Formats: sequence, structure tokens, C-alpha cells
Amino acid sequence: MTQIPRQLSIVLVEDDPGDATLIQYTFKYDHQESELVWVESLAALADALEQASRPPDVILLDLSLPDTSGIQTVLTCKQTVGAIPIVVLTGYDDAEFSLQVLEAGAQDYLIKGKIDADSLNRAIRYAMSRAKLEQRLVLSEERMAAAINGGKLGVWDWLFDSQTFIYSDRWLETLGYHRDDADLPSDANAWFMRVHSEDRERIELAIERHVQGENAHYECEFRMQHRSGHWVWVLESGHIVSRDASGKPLRMVGVQQDISARKAMEAELTRLAMHDELTGQLNRRSFMDLAERELARVKRKPGYVTCMVMFDLDRFKSVNDRYGHGAGDAVLKRFADTVSAELRKMDVFGRLGGEEFAVMLPDTDVSGAQVAAEKLRRAVEAMAVRVPSFGEPLKVTTSIGVAVLKSSDTLPDSALARADSALYEAKNSGRNQVCINV
Repeated sequence: MTQIPRQLSIVLVEDDPGDATLIQYTFKYDHQESELVWVESLAALADALEQASRPPDVILLDLSLPDTSGIQTVLTCKQTVGAIPIVVLTGYDDAEFSLQVLEAGAQDYLIKGKIDADSLNRAIRYAMSRAKLEQRLVLSEERMAAAINGGKLGVWDWLFDSQTFIYSDRWLETLGYHRDDADLPSDANAWFMRVHSEDRERIELAIERHVQGENAHYECEFRMQHRSGHWVWVLESGHIVSRDASGKPLRMVGVQQDISARKAMEAELTRLAMHDELTGQLNRRSFMDLAERELARVKRKPGYVTCMVMFDLDRFKSVNDRYGHGAGDAVLKRFADTVSAELRKMDVFGRLGGEEFAVMLPDTDVSGAQVAAEKLRRAVEAMAVRVPSFGEPLKVTTSIGVAVLKSSDTLPDSALARADSALYEAKNSGRNQVCINV
């Protein structure tokens, strides 16, 4: 997990003085020793970058500015700031628009009106982590291009009539073989059987399209089984170099490269995009995506019941105030681990923000959800969080609200709002209890 440096340099691009003041106040709450420079346009941002002694750590970017607006704001800003991570500040709470913002080059986004110190810290930390991974990914792709241009790839030569497959030593090394190994596969079919079963159809289709002339060359990413048994991701490309008089392919040559490291980085970027960095659980965006799918299932299947459970750690602010944010983070991680350990594989668990979490219980009625919620409440009550430099372990409790995801709901937000209402009933009734909103 990327730690936020003690002293950060942030540039806020915001033309609304009221919004700018709110962001400055929120940022300074946890970063009194850090610097936040406020500018009101992209032109002013360019000037600030020229005058800065070092590049800022993060750009906080409003989308509606005097000299640009919308997605174009992100595209233009990206050209100006290069690899500096961007967190967009927007009033649009729309999943499709948010995806466009990320595709345009931003690392994360925050919804105006819902920004607090915790969400701002999390967005800054996530943006810095993602930017580092993206830089590593770019470097990896540049190295791959250099390897292709320099001929440092495994080379293969496929003779169709005899199904003979000729390969270079580097090609063999990718899969853990040497030319004198007794168990070396002997022909093209034997090598093809080492391709992951889920990828074979895709390879066959890519080759067929090239053979039929639909594509100028063949290219495919797939998994092959290493001699030791694990799977290796490879990028393979090639083209037919000879055909007979009827157009039947006779020979195809190509290259292959191990791209396992790049795939691992892509998987990590995907994980970061879907999960809360501190707790490792689903973030709000991913949780709501799955909740929308579950709502569609509820609407399709009469009698099918799913419940939403909302959690809020009782008096969590006092933990941060008394012991510091490090202790607060330790409590949140332990809480998430404790809840996750009690859930079924089919249940969906996510952090919605701050100390607020939610669980979706598919195919579970109200009585079943109440039993599950009470079980979770007891598990949290029983946990003790040990924090370095503190003697006694910290004890916390949680208030819980439960509601049904109804077929009449337009969005899962409605069920979460009902669960949230029940949660506050639990808090107002003394905390550390479960309340139901039918």
C-alpha cells in the first residue's frame, strides 16, 4: 500500500471559490505541513507548473473551468501534466461518465458534496499508487517493443503439411524446456495441447482469420503450461509466408514473448480499480455494480429475496482523535477481515466510505439476514485490535441496519438508504445492535 508522504505538494484547479475553500480546508485537516496551490484555470495550471521547484504529487481537477469543460478538461490537463496523477472533482454521480473520466487519463474521481478528509486521503493515495503502476506498465510495454525491434523474442516456424514445429532456444526457455529434454513435445499439435483450454478457441479463431485473409497477420495473447506446471502468459504474432497454388497455407513464422509480468501488473491495476486499498474489500463503485446486477435478478425471479446490510463503526471518530489515524486504519482493516471471515462465498462485502461498510446477502430473507447480521455484530464486538505503541488492545462495536432489496426499487441505492435508516435507528437506540427496515 502506498503511504502518503508527510509533506505533499498538491495543485487544486477550481474556479469556484466556495468549492476551493472547502477542498483546502478538508485537505489541511490531515496535512497541515503540506502545500496546496490553488489555480482557477488550465492556463494558470501550466504557469504554476513552470514556476514550481518540483512537480506536484497530485492534481485535483474540477471539470468545469473558464477555458475548458467536461472530458476535454481531463484530456487537456493530461497533455499538460504528463505522468502526474489526476483526481477529478465532479458533480456527476454517474458510473458511465466516471468511466469516461478514467479512460481520459484520470487516476480517480470524487463526487462534490460527498468529499471528506477520509475520501480525499484515499483518492490521493490511490491516484499515486495507480500512477506508479501505470508508469511501470508503460516501461514494460516500451521494453517489449524494444525486444521485438531487436529480435530478442522466441521465434517459431510452423510447417502445415507435416505439422512440424521449429522453435528457437529462447522460445523453449519461456516454457522451461531445453532442446535436449526427453519430454520435449514433438509437433505442433503437442504444443497446442499445452495451451490453456479457455484460450484454445481464441487462438484457433485468430489463426483462421489470418489464413482466410481477414487479418494481415496473426496475433494473440494466451496462456501456455510451463514445464513445471504453472501457466505462462505469452504474446504471439506471426504471418503466413508461403501458400500453394490453390492458396492453401504451407508455412507460417512468428515470434512469442513472455508477458506474465505485464499481465500481473494489469491484474493489479484492475484490483486497485475495484477494491479499497486500505481494507482490500470492494470499493463503492464495484459494490454498486454488483448490487445493480443483483437487483436485476430480483426483478427477474419472483419470490427471490436479497437483503442489504449496512455497518457503521460506533464512535470511530474518537478512535482517530485519541489514538491517531494509524490506529484508525488498523481498526478498519481488522474490522473488514473479521466481517469477511464470517461471510459466505456468495455474499458481497464492500467499503462505501469512511467507517461505513455494506454487505449484500443474495438469496436471503429478512430472518436469515437478521441472524447473519447478529452473528457479524457479535464477531466485531469480540475482536480486539492491537496497535503498536499502545498497551491495551482497542475494542469497538458496530451498529447494523438491514433492509430488503425490493423488485420495485429503481436502483440498489433505495435499499441501501432503507438499511442506512435502520442503521441510524440502531445508533439512536444505544448502538451495538441490529435494526430492521422492512
